[in-house]
Amino acid sequence: MIAIRPCTWFLALATAALSAQAQTLPDAGRLLQQERAAPTPPRPAQGLTITPPAPDAALPGGQTVVLEAVRFEGHTVFTSEQLSSVLGEVRGQRYDLAGLQALAQRISAYYRGQGYPFARAYLPAQALADGQVTIAIVEGRYGQIRATGDARLAAAAQGFLRALQPGAVIDAASLERATLILSDQPGLVAAPIMRPGQSVGTGDLVVPVSTERRWSGEVGLDNQGNRYTGEYRARLNLQFDSPFLFGDQFTLRSTYSDAGQWLGQLGYSLPLGTSGLRGQISHAHTYYELGQQFAALEATGSADITSVGVTYPWLRSQQANVTVGLSYQYKSLKDQQGAADMHNDKQSQSLPISMQFDVRDGLGGGGLSYGSLAYANGRLHLDAALQASDAVTAHGRGSFDKWNLDLARVQATALPNLSLYGRVSAQWAGKNLDSSEDFGVGGVSGVRAYPGGEGFGDEGWLAQLEARYTVGPAVPYVFYDAGGVTINRHPWADGDRGRSISGAGIGVRASQGRWSVDVSLAWRDRGGAPQSDTVDRQPRVWASIGLRF
Repeated sequence: MIAIRPCTWFLALATAALSAQAQTLPDAGRLLQQERAAPTPPRPAQGLTITPPAPDAALPGGQTVVLEAVRFEGHTVFTSEQLSSVLGEVRGQRYDLAGLQALAQRISAYYRGQGYPFARAYLPAQALADGQVTIAIVEGRYGQIRATGDARLAAAAQGFLRALQPGAVIDAASLERATLILSDQPGLVAAPIMRPGQSVGTGDLVVPVSTERRWSGEVGLDNQGNRYTGEYRARLNLQFDSPFLFGDQFTLRSTYSDAGQWLGQLGYSLPLGTSGLRGQISHAHTYYELGQQFAALEATGSADITSVGVTYPWLRSQQANVTVGLSYQYKSLKDQQGAADMHNDKQSQSLPISMQFDVRDGLGGGGLSYGSLAYANGRLHLDAALQASDAVTAHGRGSFDKWNLDLARVQATALPNLSLYGRVSAQWAGKNLDSSEDFGVGGVSGVRAYPGGEGFGDEGWLAQLEARYTVGPAVPYVFYDAGGVTINRHPWADGDRGRSISGAGIGVRASQGRWSVDVSLAWRDRGGAPQSDTVDRQPRVWASIGLRF
């Protein structure tokens, strides 16, 4: 039951006045969503060094032969018909020794193009009088497969190479997958080398392994918080690799604002076997107190999120990667206003299914595309007071679902120091959502001309464009952001259902040694004055500095 003391009627009137200005009181769910960051590009993997066998060489001229047929021997991966189609129509044509070796090299190139880097076709000793030519194929098989280095580390790493068997044909896809999954283990440095083996037609895989520092972290300062809960913030992030097992990881993320808001997250992940499957568990807690013109409300709140899940690299290679994930997430959100003796409790449970991906290509000079697609189905539980309000307004209680898409691309240009960046993000919802599931378009990860609490709704879209120019350790950039939201998937009150905003600006990112800095200035283009904050800044300045250790 909600009780309002008579002495606080003036506070209720003040709150109503703020609502008339289209301001929304920040709550635990919305503050959580403001922490959502843009996707980051994947870290480049350790390259696989392959030394393929050299092709045979022959000078043109000498004895010639008119081909009647080409036979193949030693092939198991492709059929004779497939290999004949690679050569095309050769019957009745005259070839010297160099021409015949060129045919064999075409077979070698075909194998390698199909992902068999150690395959080699050659001409065995034979009589050519009858026009019958035999091309022998050594498809390339594993000889030794071993991890080297510290004995304990090498023994653990050897398990991740178990999918590769001595005597099996060497194919690039399985070779890359096994070595990259090994390299993915936190804190491990693996430098795989593939070289000709001691036996004819074999290749040896040698993987020297070592460890980086087990502890690492970052401290930093920024002004990216909500003004009502503290825009100036300090952060501390810690990472501990292999604290208990080979390949496990412990993480700590913490942020504290000048107005007393703090957020902390503990996480732990570990490999489940050697296939790349990983299990994760995390718990996050945040606490806030509203200040500025909301201070008289004595508004405070907290949010707790517990998540358990698994991820699996469905595709793992140098050029393209797809990782799928499934998790269970529990949220507990509490908001209260001490001056009005108001207490709101909400809980939700959901099952997010996700897919993260990245692709490297040579389009337009080369680029990297990456992002994620996620679907979540869950259920929202409200306390009695919120249920009564929800029944005549949003009808958000009960089951819900939503889709989220985030795509980004970094594109090279004809100018060596100039690159382009583009990002598109969107959310679709099946019904009206709780604020903890909403989509926001303002802030440093959205339309940078607006504060972080701007433009929240059940559905929305965001687009960002940047032109970046690298000058030594600094990367100056110009940008344009635009976004829009549908406030309520199913409107329940009169008024504007949507909000669209845009802005442009300039900035610079710099990284020198262990230090990194990002400063930007943004000006509004479309959308008018902020509705989530009474302070209108033109330009809006964002700054962040960090030190890695």
